[in-house]
Amino acid sequence: MLFLAVFCGFMAENFREHQIEHKREKQYMVSMIADLENDTTNLLSGFPLKEERIAAIDSIFFFFENNPDVTWIKGSIHQQLLRTNWDRLYRRNTTTIDQLRYAGGMRLIRKKKVADSIAAYDLKWIRAEFWKEAYVNQQEKEKTLISQLMEASDLLEAYRTNPDPLHMPKLNDSKTIRINRPFLNQLLNELTIQKIITSQDIRAYRVLETSAENLIALIRKEYHLK
Repeated sequence: MLFLAVFCGFMAENFREHQIEHKREKQYMVSMIADLENDTTNLLSGFPLKEERIAAIDSIFFFFENNPDVTWIKGSIHQQLLRTNWDRLYRRNTTTIDQLRYAGGMRLIRKKKVADSIAAYDLKWIRAEFWKEAYVNQQEKEKTLISQLMEASDLLEAYRTNPDPLHMPKLNDSKTIRINRPFLNQLLNELTIQKIITSQDIRAYRVLETSAENLIALIRKEYHLK
């Protein structure tokens, strides 16, 4: 009888621990869905900015193609040049994945398909972070060339009277800026590279966005979540 009582107590405690772990597992999955939804929102909002950047690059190509010997540009072309130099740099929400990775939470995920899909999604982001460094370096190179192309003395008044010190001054076509043509050839070549890698960036992050949506659907299905 004593053995039976001890055994039953052990089984009850074991059952209780499993119930607690299953509850924690489901809580992790709810948090994971929230993080994934945040990722998809950020990804989707960034694609139009990247496409606008490509359009700005094409407009610069068109301008210099049709004005091969130009030595000055209007304010609107200056604005387009600045627009070629930025878009959305993504940062994922890692709250839940960090807990799963570093706090031993991965062992709680009993469903292998879900665990494998989370790991695959995480790996895609790790690769994206690796390529982001090269993306930023290319952007900085282009930024330097744009600065070297513009004749600063033609912009000093706009710099001084800029009402928005957090951003470059916005210029209209009443303003003209001389350009330092020795830097033009390299800038146009760098913009070609930027157009390619921005297009590659869109494709890679669209794969991530689809992966996030598929993972959300899988978790909802496997854990019966709304």
